[in-house]
This record gives sequence, C-alpha cells and structure tokens, in this order.
Amino acid sequence: MWTPGLLSFSILQLAHASILPSIDGHWGSDLLVSTTSGQVQGYVDSTTTPIPLNKWLGIRYAQDTSYESRWKPPTPVRASRTISNATTYGPACLQGRADGGNGTSFQSEDCLRINVISPQNARNLPVYLYSHGGGFDSGASSDPKIDGSYLAAKGIVFASYNYRLSLFGFPHAAELAERGQTQNLGLLDTRAAVEWLHQNVARFGGDPMKITLGGDVSPLEQVSDCPLPCLADLIDKAEMTNFYLSAFSHNPLIRGAIMQSGDTAQPIWPLNDQIGIIAADLSCSTGHGQLDCLRTKSGVELKQALLTTATQFQPVVDNITIWKDYVTQTKRGHTARIPLLIGTNKDEGTLIVEGEPTAYLADIIKYSKSNNLNFPFADIAKLQQNYPVPSDDFPTAYNASAGMWRDAHMLCLASNLAIQRTTVLKFPVWRYRFDHVASNLNSRGVRIGAFHGSDIRFVMGQWRTIVLSPPFVPATPEQIAISDLMVTAWTNFIKDPYLGPRIPGWKKFDAEDTTSLAILGKSTTRADPGDHFIADRSCGYWNTILPIYPQVMPPLPYFRSPDYDDV
Repeated sequence: MWTPGLLSFSILQLAHASILPSIDGHWGSDLLVSTTSGQVQGYVDSTTTPIPLNKWLGIRYAQDTSYESRWKPPTPVRASRTISNATTYGPACLQGRADGGNGTSFQSEDCLRINVISPQNARNLPVYLYSHGGGFDSGASSDPKIDGSYLAAKGIVFASYNYRLSLFGFPHAAELAERGQTQNLGLLDTRAAVEWLHQNVARFGGDPMKITLGGDVSPLEQVSDCPLPCLADLIDKAEMTNFYLSAFSHNPLIRGAIMQSGDTAQPIWPLNDQIGIIAADLSCSTGHGQLDCLRTKSGVELKQALLTTATQFQPVVDNITIWKDYVTQTKRGHTARIPLLIGTNKDEGTLIVEGEPTAYLADIIKYSKSNNLNFPFADIAKLQQNYPVPSDDFPTAYNASAGMWRDAHMLCLASNLAIQRTTVLKFPVWRYRFDHVASNLNSRGVRIGAFHGSDIRFVMGQWRTIVLSPPFVPATPEQIAISDLMVTAWTNFIKDPYLGPRIPGWKKFDAEDTTSLAILGKSTTRADPGDHFIADRSCGYWNTILPIYPQVMPPLPYFRSPDYDDV
C-alpha cells in the first residue's frame, strides 16, 4: 500500500549539450540549468518589473500520466541529452469543464510542469511554491493573473505548477480503494512538485530549506452555469495546502504555509459512482477491469465523456492522504508544525449564491436546504437566529444566504485552524480579512462586496490585469498602493514565516486578543484591527456541524432541484 512520504525522486546523471538562446536574446551559464529533469534553458525578462528576472517555464517535474500511467502516482522524469526550451508555459492539465479559464487553451495529460522565476544573481533566496485555483477541476499555472513576477522582484524565488484535475486527479475508483491506494493523485502531484523544488531550487537561486507552500481561490464568474450539484467549484487550492499539511505532516519539506480562502471539505459521491458513469459512456466495465479499459482511451475521449455526462470529481476522504475534520486533525497534531498565514474575504459567499434561485426568496428556509449550501443537517431555527432577515447585517435573504455560505465553508475553517494552531500547537498564525470593495473588480459592481477571489490580483501584484476584465476599468492609485502593501506582506512572510508579514498594524493572531484579525484592503499603508470575536460569532453553531463533514452524498431525490420543500 502506498503511504505518504517522500516519493524517492533520484538525482539523475545530467547530460551536456549546446546552449539554446532565450526568447529575448539574453542567455548565459546562469540561464542553462542542470536539473534532475535534465538541462533547461531559461530567459531574461527585462520588461515586466523594474528589475530583470530570470525565468524558466514549463519544466517537467514528473512523467507523462496518460494511458498506462493514468491514475498512478507521479514518477520522476528521465533526463535526456537534449536541452529543454523553458521559455514558454507547458500545457494545462485536462480540465473538468468546457472552459477552464485563462491559461487553459492548450491542454494535455502530459501536463506536470513547474515554472521558476528568480531575480538575477539570486542566491539562497526564500521560495514560494504556488498552487493555482479552479475548484480542483480547472485552472492552470499559466493564468496571467497568478504570474508571480512581482513577488519574485521583491527578493524571493517564485514557483508555480500544474497538477492533475477532476477525473484525472481524483477518480474515486473502487479498484484503487480495494488495493489500498489513494484516490488523491492531484495531491501526490503537489508532493512531487515540492520534492522536485527541494532537490533543484538551489540551482535557480533558492534555498531548499526555505520553501513556503500556498494557494488561492478561483473567482467563480460562471458559478451559475455549473451543473447541479456544483460541488467541485466550491473548493479551492488553499485547501490543497491544508490537505498537504496533514498528508505530509512528518516530513513536509516546507517551512511555512499560506491559505487564501480555504474551504471546508464537501459532500462526496459514493465510491465508483461517477467514474462508473464515465465507464458506461465509453463501453467499459463498471466492475473489475474498469481502469484497465479506461486506460486504453485517450485523454480527449475521457474529457468528452466527462463533459457529456456532467460527472464531477473532487478530493476524496480516503484516510490515506485526506481525512475528515481538519480541526480534529490539528488538535491531534496530525499536521505540519509550521507557521501559517490564513485569511478570507469579507463577502466570500456572494458570487457563489448569485445563480442560486432560493437565495432570492423572502426568507432563508429553502436556501438552507439547497445543495448550493450543502449542509442539509443544519437547524433552520438556529440559522434564522444567526442570520435574521431583514437586519442590519442581512437586509435580504440574498445577504443572509451569502453569509451562511461564507461562514460554513470558509470563515469558520480559518477561525478554527488559527485558534487550534496557536493554542494547541503553539505555532504562529497570521490571520487576515480582505475588505476592499470597488466597482471595477467585477461586472456585478459593488453590491457583491469583497467577493470570493477578489484578493488574488492584489496579492500577486497583478493590479494591471484589472482593466482586462469587465467592466474594463483600470486600477486606481489607491488599489495600486493596497496591492503594493499586500505584496510586501506576503513576501515578508515567505522570507521569514516566524516573523510574519511585518507591515504596520498586522499582529500575530491571538485567540484572546480581539484585535488580532488584520483587515486588509481599506488602508494603503497598514492593516486595520478587526475583531475576530464579532467576525466569528456564528462559528459556535457551525462547529456543531462541521466535524461530521464531508458526508457521502445522499441518494436522489435530494439533488432533484434547488427549491424542494423537504430533505
């Protein structure tokens, strides 16, 4: 049985070959790097930031995972004698939806690629390995919004990577379960990327003992178009970091972690349910031999079946790499003992409930039973008490529905992890809430507040991309200053997680200090104090329910419609 731990990547004999020029004509010995994957030729980017950056894009960190290698752990790359041109991003992994978003126009199963950006003359710099967002079924490290150039320019090495998604990364297949193998291959890809970076980053100017792992959310512009139930879209890559901390707690190979808007684990389909539908669609057995048959199909065929059947795949509680109730896991010390930067946005739930009909009724009764919320065991009377409509906090059922989703899915997880990691494990936590609201961040305007994913471009220093999305209005001077402050805070944490963000007003989190929730996005020069006692007041109730999640999805008719009257 496979158990979490080092995947035993070996250092391979590296061959020598002639140097390839970089895409903008600048090359030298520091841009031709020998790695365990072979020699890779990077290039100098002298235009994106005020300081020149060395970039190596699309490096293989593991072998092709198609056909016979499908649904198997990642394996080391066999270095060849040829030099790899590392001047363009590699393909995105096959997506679980028709439109995977920016950076996903070119897709392949041969997608396990890593990108490295470092300042020129870098030596022993701290390292940030970044997991892209997309709900575990879409997204890619080549999305322009998450280009880490502006973080690297602050004196770190930035790396990002692709990992298997949807059906290809989380099959939930009976045959794997019978063999005692993990279903969470996308998480194994993350481990392989960490190990590759640990072995190779010194050659790019980074310190392998100073790696921070982090991840973001994906702004859900199209959540209303999701098939019912739209479970996978409600989870994000901050949760990949949370999974990693427990799966590889004994030998994490990282010294810090960042979670931006991490979600609690969601209900899961019964074992073999969704992949059985795929198998039937492709005329494969749904019993023994199912995976062997599906491995004869091309990735394109599998993706087409995935889209045709509207099946959904997501991380699986298999008690090998992913467990239930991460608060309990933290209390037991089943997590990496490292500093954590964690936070949420003030209005996480607004985009999620936008396309949900029951969120626009006169009260919250039907929404509380909807699959959009995904907490069918919640007590309606308790919810009405915590989310009264109308009230100052919740003028309409829309506001209350969004508040319920935010608290149950994200806010209380951040609160619980912060409290347990500081009080039980005695490790530093730096907690924030992003409160910036502006009309140019989303076509829906200010009514959706500081929505899910609105912090990403500020953290990445990518305020220049704001004008590229509806309503196509450039960033304001205030937004540029807010972004600069957040880039400084994140890179300071990466440089020394024990010292933290080190911007004015951002205290280390203290469960007894009501002012230790840092409010970002309002001031251009500091973090404002927030009261986490008030912000987290609903968590007393949600914490009576969260420990039982995730549950196996109930049978139909639970998912027959969004406005049913009984559960």
